[in-house]
Amino acid sequence: MLSKSANQPLTVGAQSLRWPFTEWMSRMFMVPPTLILSLITFQFITNPTHAIAKSGVALSQPEAVTDTRVVGALSLVLVILIISAIASKTRLRLGHSVVILTMGLALAVRLYGFATDGTTISTGDQSVKTIGETVFLILNSVGLIVQTIRMKPQMAHQ
Repeated sequence: MLSKSANQPLTVGAQSLRWPFTEWMSRMFMVPPTLILSLITFQFITNPTHAIAKSGVALSQPEAVTDTRVVGALSLVLVILIISAIASKTRLRLGHSVVILTMGLALAVRLYGFATDGTTISTGDQSVKTIGETVFLILNSVGLIVQTIRMKPQMAHQ
């Protein structure tokens, strides 16, 4: 135990002494999905017609363009949540949870689309999207597990 003097313990959390690198590992796991979601957000808000056209959708009415911009606003909420988690020492698990839910639901909906729409993994850039979502899901699941184990001693004292 570290101490200031013989009788006064230094208040350093056991988790910070055990695994000091895990906070940065967690942040690095969250950065790539945050960057990709930021690009999607920027494209959908600033140029929704071009952003959605990549999937073969044509926005023919002004209302459709506005509604597509709202998709960008929804992804902006995710970006803000993840960035706030990256910037915090206490919200890393929340950030991992947001990424896990986002990627897990995206994969589930994508697989549902494969099963019902006739889309295959070889259609367009579906394989790149599917692989990316899977990698982000796995990395952030590992990050969540590591952060949960790291925080266990602190949670036991509460």
